[in-house]
Amino acid sequence: MDLVDMVEFDGNELHLARELIARGEMALITHPPSGERTSSRWSWPRDVAESIGECAVVPLSCLNGTVFQQYPLIAGPKESIRFLSATADPLPPEPFPYESEPLRTHYRAFRELWLAVPDPEPEISFYEGKGGLRVVAFYMQLGERLAQLHSKDVLHGDAHRDNWGVIDATVVVGDNHAVFLFCPPSPAQCATDIYPLLPALDATKWRDFKLGYVGTWNKGQRVIDQIQISDRTGWAMAFRTRRYTDSMELIHHQLQTETDGGLRVMLLANLALAAGCAGLHDEAMRHHAEAVELAGTQAPHAVGSLGSTVLGVLRIQQGDRAGALAAYEGVFPDPERLVARLGAKDAQIPIMNL
Repeated sequence: MDLVDMVEFDGNELHLARELIARGEMALITHPPSGERTSSRWSWPRDVAESIGECAVVPLSCLNGTVFQQYPLIAGPKESIRFLSATADPLPPEPFPYESEPLRTHYRAFRELWLAVPDPEPEISFYEGKGGLRVVAFYMQLGERLAQLHSKDVLHGDAHRDNWGVIDATVVVGDNHAVFLFCPPSPAQCATDIYPLLPALDATKWRDFKLGYVGTWNKGQRVIDQIQISDRTGWAMAFRTRRYTDSMELIHHQLQTETDGGLRVMLLANLALAAGCAGLHDEAMRHHAEAVELAGTQAPHAVGSLGSTVLGVLRIQQGDRAGALAAYEGVFPDPERLVARLGAKDAQIPIMNL
């Protein structure tokens, strides 16, 4: 088989193979990861494929008719590996081609979790423990536990509500489907791991979960951004840390492949805000106009509020206080106070969400 067009990686470079495969190319994994559990029947090839994420794998020996060997292992986009396997004679045995779990990119069906107003206090439950009843902030602890797993390169595998329990006031994994990765998981992998839990949540439970998750893992906000605003490139974190030109570049990158009309509206609106914060006022106004025009067909319910909210911020950035007040008049109850807050030195401009 011709391997000329495949880049070779050893098993400790799966994170690099992930980047290559995300661009539509195939990789040849030449050796196992140094931490691979050779005694486990179940860890291979699942944990290798899941470490890469959104891929399929097949041993080279299954394609060239030689004696079966686990490595070298060909990894690539699922369609590409399916095609390679379908042309082999004989066909590869089960379970090949082995495919990783599909990654979710959109969570808008659950947007009421973050758009609705949560209760002011965390939700608590009472459980029997040592010394009697114990108070447990269940969903905050659950967020902490998942963050601990993800920070240690472990995916839960089936994190729905029934797979968690409480032992002596501590939330624990009740049914273990863990996937042990050989490199840090991507934000998309972590978000997909959280997905089974979402149907059991309301706005208060989600707020509690986020506090536990982000408070435990400093990289957790990227995962929450993946869920709440479908940020696949990290543009929101760049925006929050005032790296506005970086944020613009990352938004442009996501726009190249984003097909959801409502999300394109949101991306264009935040692109306008980032451009305005970067002092690129003409470009900001152009992106604002694009967002409003697209919202007319893709998110008509948001045209007025989105157009006014973004325009007000852009006017403030241009030093046009009167223009900002005019944009907010009739949209917000206290335009004077809002303009003063957004115009304050070092004010954090909010990210738009639909």
